[in-house]
Parts: sequence; C-alpha cells; structure tokens
Amino acid sequence: MIKLTKILSAALAIVMLAGCAQLPQSSDIKVGPEVKGDIASDYLYYSPSGPSSGESQQDILNGFINAGTGPQNDYQAAREYLSQTFKNRWNPNNEVLIQQGNPVVSFTAKQEATVGVQVQATVDLDGHYQVMDAGTSRMLDFKMVRESGEWRISEAPNLTILIRPVFDVIFRSYSIYFFDSQKKHLVPDLRWFPSRASTATRMVNAMLRGPSEWLKPAVTSAIPAGTSLSLNSVTVAEGIASVDLSAKALGASGADRRLMKAQIRATLTQLPNIYSVLISVERGSQEIADMPELLPAVASTDSVILQGGELSLLSQNATTPITGTAPVISKTAASDFAITAAQDWLALKGPAGVYRSHLGLFGSAPALVDSRKSQLVPMFDNFGYLWTMTRKAGEVVQVTSQGGIKHTLSLGWLDSFPRRQFEVSAEGARIALLVGSGNSVRVYVASIIRDRNGMPESIGAPLEIIHAGGFPTSVSWADENSLAVLRTQSDGSTAASFFSIGGTTRDLGTIDGGRTFEVRSGSSMIYALTFEQNLFEYRNLGWSRIRSAVQAIHFAN
Repeated sequence: MIKLTKILSAALAIVMLAGCAQLPQSSDIKVGPEVKGDIASDYLYYSPSGPSSGESQQDILNGFINAGTGPQNDYQAAREYLSQTFKNRWNPNNEVLIQQGNPVVSFTAKQEATVGVQVQATVDLDGHYQVMDAGTSRMLDFKMVRESGEWRISEAPNLTILIRPVFDVIFRSYSIYFFDSQKKHLVPDLRWFPSRASTATRMVNAMLRGPSEWLKPAVTSAIPAGTSLSLNSVTVAEGIASVDLSAKALGASGADRRLMKAQIRATLTQLPNIYSVLISVERGSQEIADMPELLPAVASTDSVILQGGELSLLSQNATTPITGTAPVISKTAASDFAITAAQDWLALKGPAGVYRSHLGLFGSAPALVDSRKSQLVPMFDNFGYLWTMTRKAGEVVQVTSQGGIKHTLSLGWLDSFPRRQFEVSAEGARIALLVGSGNSVRVYVASIIRDRNGMPESIGAPLEIIHAGGFPTSVSWADENSLAVLRTQSDGSTAASFFSIGGTTRDLGTIDGGRTFEVRSGSSMIYALTFEQNLFEYRNLGWSRIRSAVQAIHFAN
C-alpha cells in the first residue's frame, strides 16, 4: 500500500508563480492493476494523509484536492482539511473531475482561492461517465478560515479531482440493469463508482433514479416510480445484500416484485462480496421468489466465416461446414451474411439485395426480402427480426419478422447521413451505428423502441461515442457495454480499439488494411478481417493471421 503522506507532497506540490500556483498534471504515483482487499472493508490501494500543524493555505488546499484519491471511510482524510461547520456538509460523491493539463491555483487577500482545471471527463452522482470536448475547463472556488490557529477550508465544490491513473485504480464500471419494454430481457446501463463499502448503496440509488437519458425510451424498471431506499444504506452480511425500500415499492404486482428482485440482484451481484439479495419494505420482510433463469443476455460465441462458397463454424484448429449453406450462397451470389444463434435462419447479401432462407431438415429456397441497392450487412436480433439497411441517407430501416411481415422505421436525425455499418445488441434494446462519409464518420449508440410484441417501432435519440477519434471504418458490440471499433489513423494505419459506452478506451494495436472487427465473450474472442481477405486473431497481446481467402466473418446473432 502506498502512503500518500503530505498529500503526495513533492509530486503534487504547488509552485507559486507571480501570485498564481500550478499543480502538475501527473506524478510518480505507482499504480496497482487492481484495487486491493475486500470491498466491504473500504481498504484501497491509495491512502492519503490528513493535514499537519502549521501548514499554509497553499498546503491545505493542495492536500485537500489530492486527498480525493482516498474515498475510504467516506473520504475521511479529505474531510480533515475542512472546517468543523463544513466538514459534514461537503458531498464528494456529487461529481468527479478527471483532470488534464496543469490546473492553476490563484489566491486572494480575502482568504479565497480559485482553481482552474482542464477537464478530460466527468462522473456524476449516479455514475454517468461523460467525455468532455478538448479544451473544456472548470473554475472552482474555495474559501479558507482559521480554526484553532490552523488553516481549514470553509467552502469547496461538492466534487473530487483525480488524474487518470488514479481514477483507473479507484473506480470500477458496473452495469445498472433495467428491463426492455417487454420485461423479458435485462438491459445494462454502464456506470462508474469508487470501490467502497457504500458502492452497493450508490448502485441501488442510481437504479431508483432511472436509466440514462439516451436509453430511457427503450427500457423500464420493475420498481415503481418514486421508490427510494427506506434505510440510508444497503447492508451486506455474509454475501447477502439487504435492500430496504420505501412504501412505494408495495405498488408492484406479484410478478413485478419477482422482476424487481431479479433486477436488483443482477445489479448487486457484480460486486465480489454479494451473491444474493433480501428485499424489505419499510423494514417489513418481503418473501419474493428468485428468478435464477433471468440473467443478462449473453451474445452467441459461435464465429462463422464465409469461405469457399459456404459458411463454416470457426474453431481454433479447424472449420466445420454448416450444412445447407453452399446451395443458397451459390444461388444468391452472396458476398456477406447473417445467421441466427440457433443456425436455423440465414440472411445473405447479394447483388440483388438481401435474401432470407430457413436452414435445416425442412430448408427453404432463398427469398428476396429487401431488393434495395447498396445494402449493408443484415442482422437478426434476439426477437427473430431481420434488420436490413442501405448506405443511402434518408432511406428507411426495414425489419422482417419470421412470418415475413415487414415494418419500416427511421433513424431520426441520423437519416440525413449515409450509413456504413450497424449492429443490434444481444438483448435487442440498443443499436450501434457507423454513419457519415469522408472525414466525418461517427460512431453512435441508440435505444430501440419496440411494441408489446417486440416489433421495433422507432430509434431513440443517439449518443455519440465522441472519444472514438480517427476515421472509424467498422463497429460491432464487443460485450454488453463496449463497442469494438476499427479506425484509420492519420498515418494510414488501422487501429483496433474497444470503447465502453460513456467510459474508457482499450487499444489493441494496428491491423494493416483492417476492414471488419468482430469480438465476443468479454473480449476473449477477437477477430479482424482485412481487405485482402486475411483473417487475424488477437492472441497474447498481438495479432496472428489464422486464415486466408475469407470473404466475411460474423458471430451468430
């Protein structure tokens, strides 16, 4: 454990220059790969110290800011820098600023200070991570007071400031789960919280306050609106989280109470010290049956390639042809495809449009379901609908049911842009989109709004993945909260990266001539296909070519 004595003293000391002081943007802090210890113990890798006697205003302010590295015991070390009247009023959980550049501190003769911070990203009370535009800055005001001969802070913003390496150690991402509109599938909403004993409480409070704005049209909660925690915290003992809700929760039907418990359980069991939950209302125990079968959706891990005029399942050492695909591929002259996880329905993109065919013992001849030109790669969703979309701006999206009923919908204001690629998430409530042309290609995610039968009706307002720089050329879902993106960089190379939705980035190096990027199973199955039809797999921190003459690769969906 690293003791951050004297608030990282020399590493983060303020250097006074002409009435102003500058805080370095980084330090020689050593960063461990994981937060150490049991989350219930509030033990963290960083342990900042409180103030020493005789410290100046500059020392106190610097120490307070850097004590934000220690959220244990409700930021006890940071509160030691505050006046007695302000100590319990300060709320560090309201916001986190991830700083970039050199913050500048200015003091005045009135015992006041202003800190200018260049902000790379923010995290709000409910864990929403937002990447800020380059050059974004915040001015933070502080007031100082003398108490028992020592300087203390009497006013400060309700937030903490962290450099990126410290944030990566202290904070963890979690899914806050809601339901799709049919209440059949759990839908994740990515949030970020510090690893503390109170993390479970913050997760439940975030759930009770509802989904992110971009996701809200497509999801619902089994917990009645207006419900809050009756007790101030979620308590955890012997792996069981006890959640006491307000009386509003009694408005849920018997079926919704089971869903409510499943929703809370799926959210809280992400924490390593929780495996089950108990629900009570106003301290009254509720006997609610578990729904062990209701789990977050998991995308198929069957990777399928188009090679030599037929589809084959790809394994590490061999390929296994999928019976019945060669004849329909030959008839349609298909260059790309989609196949259901059950391998019973096949969609093929050929020169005449998109065809659909049933595979198996009672297979069917390929039927043309969308004859529009410039088709993108089609996709089946988990409700069995076949999605087809063209590259042309303004053209509608078509969805076709297994019974052959067609329905159209628009992309809203994204309709004014050409489309390059799309993919529906495993639970069917979200869509990833690559739109634009030239140097203006952007990556978006949006909610899918369905009727009570699961038919897609419309697309919600899109959320741009604004930190996906370069020139994106391929997008797909890597896991429930991350997108796999290929980007052409300024030097012409193709970078492969993962982008969490409202979160962090992980780079996987470059692939020369990369065309498509396919990832599954928590990023353990990673493939890239080049324009030269060479298939690469990411292994042991590097890319290895495993097949040639591959026309297309997709996971079953």
